[in-house]
Amino acid sequence: MKKAIITKNLTVSYNGIPVLKDISISINEGEFVSILGPNGSGKTTLIKALTGIIKDIKGEVLLFGRHVSSYRRREFARFVSFLPQNPPTTLPFFVRDIVLMGRFPYIKRFEMEKSHDIEAAEYAMELMDIRHLGKRHLMELSGGEVKRVFIAQAVAQESNILFLDEPTANLDINYQVEIFKILKKFNKEMNKTIVLITHDVNHAARFAQRIILLKEGLIFKKGKPEEVINMKDLKSVFSTDVCIEYDSENKPYILI
Repeated sequence: MKKAIITKNLTVSYNGIPVLKDISISINEGEFVSILGPNGSGKTTLIKALTGIIKDIKGEVLLFGRHVSSYRRREFARFVSFLPQNPPTTLPFFVRDIVLMGRFPYIKRFEMEKSHDIEAAEYAMELMDIRHLGKRHLMELSGGEVKRVFIAQAVAQESNILFLDEPTANLDINYQVEIFKILKKFNKEMNKTIVLITHDVNHAARFAQRIILLKEGLIFKKGKPEEVINMKDLKSVFSTDVCIEYDSENKPYILI
């Protein structure tokens, strides 16, 4: 099976203090992987290293067999979409224009959008239920609406890998579940590789194929949800007692 992401002994430090330590992971093309861990465990730093935002690293980050730093910007954007935890909220653009910005890897300088670019943006807005917001400015929207706009932009980008940092933060529960279902659809039907950070253990266990559990910059455990989500390991990482139950599909979920 083709490898989408490989890291070898990845270490990232800030001001000489290691934040990630000797991280080695391998993610197949078409996998859905969730990254869990308490605040300060290195989750966002890991995503930023995988997407090349943090360049001062030790070790290797390979995307489809190539070092992350070897990609040119436009080429990289055809392979990778990244939704940060806090997307900008004050851009002076209409929602439709922001979603269309996801098509920049395919549009040459001074070139107008083609029909497929417009169709991709319209499809993404329909999927995220924001088509009615298309002619509104981003600054007029709620935090949850802004998050859906930028998820739509990532969808319109049609990249191979989607990296998402807390994609459902500040969203109502119905939108949280719907977005995870949409991401799962991309993963299964379109073979998109999904790597996301979430604080919701139950969402991670229900939708991800594998979970990477971080603690203090180290991989505490990785594997299938039923291998990672257990009372002993969650208490060791999150310092709290939880009760584990299983749903009709034998997926674990926690009761606090």
